[in-house]
Amino acid sequence: MTLAAMAVWLTVTPAGCKQTASSAGPAHVDEGCVAESIGTLRVLPTISPCKWGDWICRARCTAGNGASCLALAYAADKDPETAGEAMPLYRRSCLLGEANACTNYAASVWAGEHSDDQLACARRTFEKACSAKEPFACGMVGRVMLESTTPAPVEEARKYLEGACDEVGGFSCRVLAKHFESGKLGGYPPGRIRSLLTKACAGGDPDACGEPATAAATFH
Repeated sequence: MTLAAMAVWLTVTPAGCKQTASSAGPAHVDEGCVAESIGTLRVLPTISPCKWGDWICRARCTAGNGASCLALAYAADKDPETAGEAMPLYRRSCLLGEANACTNYAASVWAGEHSDDQLACARRTFEKACSAKEPFACGMVGRVMLESTTPAPVEEARKYLEGACDEVGGFSCRVLAKHFESGKLGGYPPGRIRSLLTKACAGGDPDACGEPATAAATFH
């Protein structure tokens, strides 16, 4: 399974990444903004899955293997009983250089209750992951600007999403289609929504595939 496919539900479905009460709660509050401590990030094309109780995977994570921390975070997210453990694992994996983990960590902050400072931190974290060409992070920068910022910096968001869609593709193209369709980004030529969804699908965003009736219908 690709990393992008495993990350889709979290980065585009806020309800799916709402934080649960656990030791994960203070992770983004007490330890400072993760974006300020991120070094060079990478996007792995695939990752070997881990079961939540896999002690070898956990030992590798503890020893500093970011991919193992990310695999454990994915495993934790699959079970409501362990979902609260995912957030600190995403954070650790992010700090160890995994761009997908940074995206999922920031998405968890964005989707839950957050202060203005925490939202700003999430945006910076998305931006750093996007700079590593993690496509879901690029789209999430646009969502933060257009859906969580008042007043929304419309022109800045449009330019950012258009640049990310052209350079990285994938999810940013679908976010762009959604907000063109809503009228928030101004007029657009006939066929623009369809072409953006096609490009998003080709760039690894599975929810854009299958000729959906509207861009909005692809956001659950």
